[in-house]
Amino acid sequence: MSPIITGLLLAVALSVFVMTMAGRAGVLLAMKGENRLDNIPFRAMQLLRFGLGQKRMVDPEEFTPGLMHIFIYAAFMVLAVRTLMLFAMGFSTTALEVLTNLSDPFWAGQPLLLGLYKVYLLVKDVVATLAVLGVAYFVFFRAKVKPDRVTPSWEAYLILGFIGALMVTEFLFGGSHMVAQDGGFVWWEPTTSVFGLGMFALGPTAAHVVGLAGFWIHLTIILAFLNFLPLGKHFHIITGLPNVFFQRTHANGKLGTPNLEKEEFGTATVKDLTWKQGLDLYSCTECGRCQTHCPTYITGKPLTHKGVNQDLKHWIWDHERWVEEGYGPNGVKEALPEIVGSALKAETVWACTSCGWCETACPVFIENIPRLIDMRRYQVQVKAEFPPEIQRVFEGIERQGNPWGLGQDRRDEWAEDLALPTWGDGGGPYEYLFFVGCAGSYDDKQKKVSRALVKILREAGVSFATLSKQEVCNGESARRMGNEYLYQTMAKTNVETWNGLGVKAVITQCPHCFNTIKNEYPEFGGDYRVINHTQLINDLLNEKRIKLSQVMNSKLTYHDPCYLGRHNGVYDAPREVLKAIPGLEVVEMQRSKREGFCCGAGGGRMWMEEHIGTRINHNRINEVALTLQHATDASTPYPDATDKKKPGQVGDYKEKGGTGVVAVACPFCSTMLKDAVNDTGREENIQVKDITELVADAMEIRRSPATVSPSATVSPKPE
Repeated sequence: MSPIITGLLLAVALSVFVMTMAGRAGVLLAMKGENRLDNIPFRAMQLLRFGLGQKRMVDPEEFTPGLMHIFIYAAFMVLAVRTLMLFAMGFSTTALEVLTNLSDPFWAGQPLLLGLYKVYLLVKDVVATLAVLGVAYFVFFRAKVKPDRVTPSWEAYLILGFIGALMVTEFLFGGSHMVAQDGGFVWWEPTTSVFGLGMFALGPTAAHVVGLAGFWIHLTIILAFLNFLPLGKHFHIITGLPNVFFQRTHANGKLGTPNLEKEEFGTATVKDLTWKQGLDLYSCTECGRCQTHCPTYITGKPLTHKGVNQDLKHWIWDHERWVEEGYGPNGVKEALPEIVGSALKAETVWACTSCGWCETACPVFIENIPRLIDMRRYQVQVKAEFPPEIQRVFEGIERQGNPWGLGQDRRDEWAEDLALPTWGDGGGPYEYLFFVGCAGSYDDKQKKVSRALVKILREAGVSFATLSKQEVCNGESARRMGNEYLYQTMAKTNVETWNGLGVKAVITQCPHCFNTIKNEYPEFGGDYRVINHTQLINDLLNEKRIKLSQVMNSKLTYHDPCYLGRHNGVYDAPREVLKAIPGLEVVEMQRSKREGFCCGAGGGRMWMEEHIGTRINHNRINEVALTLQHATDASTPYPDATDKKKPGQVGDYKEKGGTGVVAVACPFCSTMLKDAVNDTGREENIQVKDITELVADAMEIRRSPATVSPSATVSPKPE
């Protein structure tokens, strides 16, 4: 070939690439530092499974597109070696002869190496053929299917054209050498052989010209592609694998703990983002998977995580010098603008329910929620700009230890006739602290759940006590609404109290309490064994410490709480409990388990008004009604929740049909779904019941409360 042309192409392309990447890397270096080199074995395993193994690409809701993407990804990985070979051929005629002619004397003394090379060529041909299939699929997918989650883009067609051309030029180049060598079909290059056989009709000279053109076009596309990557959404080809490696190693539901003494008050400008949060932006593939079950997107709120990623990324790219060196658009040094008000709108930052779907669906593990919470922290703690209705929530937690602001002296009114033991009153020892929670103590509906749980615990002989009037809010809502100072105050107070009392294990009936105490309190020295009430009840049933004998002839569907399911992986225990209740016909909603749809209350949204779009809880209760109706009458249309054109259609059901129970395991979910039942006029048809209430109603009473042993224990089993 031509060393001069090859060298010039490489020199120009790599020079431009280095200059572009210098700007991209400079921005990351200007951002805050963060240690992401802990737990290397875990990170390496995740990289193998989800990076190199592409495990998330074939999640059920997007299996076919994911498989086609894997075809293209595999071709890139395998053809990376081939690309190096092609550049070697461009510089060396010897390399060209050896690598294209397997009859060359070089191979005569290398039978093992020749065999390995043939196997590589076979793999190369197969994956390149599958990549062409993948390209054709995605052209059809974008042009004809036009899925809702995919934004129309000329860039996508350009890249698909690049990929397809790379594969075809590889076949043409190989086929031309088969013509030159007067070869026929060979097993180690099946597709290339087909191209070669077809090129025989051109004659040796024309076939050589076509092959030569294919070679130079291939190299040119490779280098053009390389320089195009840092300019658009396909930057993830470079940054995706590192982003998977640098993913968080702790529970999804755990937020980072800023050092308030060092005035870490949240994210104001893009330089307050960490380098990993910047890498997240670079790695967004714009696939839109984060939208499929996103409650804000489905109900018309001004938030899509794909949109946030793109808005922030392009703002940074448009102002690289400003971020790196402090020089603004006018060429003079000036302070960076705050993110809220420049790159993002305030309503976007406050819309998120922190349900976690976006992070569950993302194939490159982008961490969206912590970034938004950090922005809220700045808005609350520095700017004092936040939805006005949450001011009373902050004041209620600060003054009375609960978000309603009800009197602390009323904390134990729900149990005034139950004669419950109080931790530290001289009784015990007790196995568990029953952390009742604010809703369980003050909300009239949730008080019934608290009493039902006490009934179950006593019947099972579980050793427990409460804190009575000493109990205060764990601070979860304050933290997710950005008031980190208030959260840390509550967390430190609780940990100090509990540790002083010798608490070792905690029962919760609220997934938000469960997540906070289990995953976030250890940061403050609160290392407890935490069990959710559904896990505990399931263990009690398995150990035959309670018996369910009352028959309930009803249809029921279960709503997964985000902070129990997606954030902590507790899916099976609630369902096993429900299936143990005699007579219940349990039917699943389409959006369930990892694909469960949020009630709309998470991320502090429980305390904020919904002014934009349709209400999230209405969408969910519509699905509940449709599920129950379809279970009764299979002829009722049941659209696909992941429909490519219009995801979430199951939440559009407006009819009054559908009779039965929706079971919940969270006080927030209970409130939101009960409100939705009333708002949509379904009070006569649908009941909202906590699993605890259902179990207590079905339970056979076999022991007197006086027989409960304070030493009785039960241990949670992993899901």
